[in-house]
Amino acid sequence: MSRTNRNIFITGGAGFIGFHLQHSLKSTDFIRSIDLLPEHNIAAFKRSSLCESVLKADIRQPFHVDPQSDVLIHLAALTGIAQSAVDPSSYLDVNVQGTLSVLEQARKNGVKRVIYASSSSVYTPHEGPVKETDHTMNPLSFYGSTKKMSEVLVENYCRQFGMTAIGLRFFTVYGSWTRPDMAAYKFMKAIESNQAVTIYEAEKLKRDFTHVSDIVNGIKRLMDVLPALDLGTHEVFNIGYGQPVLVKDFAGEIAQSMGKELIMEEAELPKNEVLSTHADTDKLCKFTGFKPQVSVQEGVREMVAWFKTNAYE
Repeated sequence: MSRTNRNIFITGGAGFIGFHLQHSLKSTDFIRSIDLLPEHNIAAFKRSSLCESVLKADIRQPFHVDPQSDVLIHLAALTGIAQSAVDPSSYLDVNVQGTLSVLEQARKNGVKRVIYASSSSVYTPHEGPVKETDHTMNPLSFYGSTKKMSEVLVENYCRQFGMTAIGLRFFTVYGSWTRPDMAAYKFMKAIESNQAVTIYEAEKLKRDFTHVSDIVNGIKRLMDVLPALDLGTHEVFNIGYGQPVLVKDFAGEIAQSMGKELIMEEAELPKNEVLSTHADTDKLCKFTGFKPQVSVQEGVREMVAWFKTNAYE
């Protein structure tokens, strides 16, 4: 598989990461993508209007995957830790049954190479940086549990059907076109309106904020090495910046970039949220030579500049 003119099939093509990935690849590769495009999801509709290749489809139902696809990139999912506690059955249906459906479509159409989205939420709570070999048997959230189940499904498909797959454990992705339910967007909306930002355990809560452009560049590097992996191989990689910061400091960077004062309210940490996330990205670097480059300060400036002109209504 060359670095150009590949046939790429993406699920979740109108999602936050899928949107950025398509725009990064469109000048070099042939892309087909699908997305559920639910009526209530204004963000997905806005993103899809800026993409040429997004078709409406439900991953839980049979859909056509071009047998000529060099790689299937599976990003479609229900996301968010809090909502997974409210509606766990939907998360099981979309994230696990949906992943099974995607794997079946790939298998039936002879697509042997898959890259898919997992999450840092699969990890058992852990102090310090987490490696891909650290425990993932006790995720705190139901969302994390569905992502772990998906990893197990992929592992079985690789072993039994000779697929080659790469799983991506994302760490707190932010940037332009972020999801409205994510903390970064909520912070911007509150700060813009001079309202208080709610932060859990303000002096302790840390996240490994990773700009979406670093996520996309990491995926592209992994796409380049994917053809060299033996059929039947399943590898999982952390993709994070590798330097967690206090969430209150992240909110402060947003406020500063917006020329506003940060008004903060502290709240108790929910039981399904970890106190800190920290990616060890040595494996990604050794496989691809890639290290994330975008600092929180730089990434926040990019995100805020987008928000000022393209915020969702």
